[in-house]
Amino acid sequence: MRWAWLAILCAAAGTGCLSRDVWPFNRIPTKTSNSARSPIPPVTEGLYVESVLLERPAGDELLDREIWANGLANLPPQTSALLQENGLRVALVSGALPPALQKLLASEPDLVHPHALTFAGRKDAVVPTAELPDPCEFEVLTDLAGKRMPVKLSQASAGVMVRPEALADGRVKVWCEPQLQHGAKKDTLKPTADGTDFVMQSDVPVASYSSLGFDVALGLNDLLIIGWPAATTKNLGMALFAVEANHLPRQRVLVLRAGRIGESSEQPVIRGLRSRPSIAAEAGRK
Repeated sequence: MRWAWLAILCAAAGTGCLSRDVWPFNRIPTKTSNSARSPIPPVTEGLYVESVLLERPAGDELLDREIWANGLANLPPQTSALLQENGLRVALVSGALPPALQKLLASEPDLVHPHALTFAGRKDAVVPTAELPDPCEFEVLTDLAGKRMPVKLSQASAGVMVRPEALADGRVKVWCEPQLQHGAKKDTLKPTADGTDFVMQSDVPVASYSSLGFDVALGLNDLLIIGWPAATTKNLGMALFAVEANHLPRQRVLVLRAGRIGESSEQPVIRGLRSRPSIAAEAGRK
């Protein structure tokens, strides 16, 4: 992935009561390997967000229909309508996992890029979801009273910015916002933190869609699922979650889990997650 501004992944403590045989991160060894590079010390406070992408052929029965059978997340009506207009859907799964979702999370070939992000020293981070064709073109509707606007981007990567916030009732509220990084780096003058001088910074342009953002409160046993219905095309959802392998379309779904670091000692500490390449990426190398 080309997310130059995605911070280095570090340790996160897993919490909750999800089965270790189901949640993919729990199969990661808890011991650090002996290497020349010093292991990253475990973080003992703050919030974490764990994520994994599920990937299967576009229109797949499990990924495109069955895991959404329990209904969508309870978002404000206007937000739900706007997400639907842009080819996006959001579900909240609490407690026992539906058999279809459990099957997917237990299937090694269907898991792509597991990430463990901690937020002890930052407010937000971006979870990459897909590399886009160059150029990529789609339409976006940012206001229900407005018009669909055509978008054309080059050298683009898609992702979801996540910003967790601890709630008084023990849950973690996660703000999710679609973002697309595109083009080449640009040098800009920016003021220093104390405002006494300017420094030159190189940044890659980012298209953010805050009007399509939403937040969901997650408990220990909750999973947040974000996806795209394969029957819709040329929209933001397709840009975020559609990929291709051997000239065949494939579909992705983003699964998120969040919590407080150190809440539970039942789950192993994740000392660093190595991303496995997607099936699309593997096929591209053949």
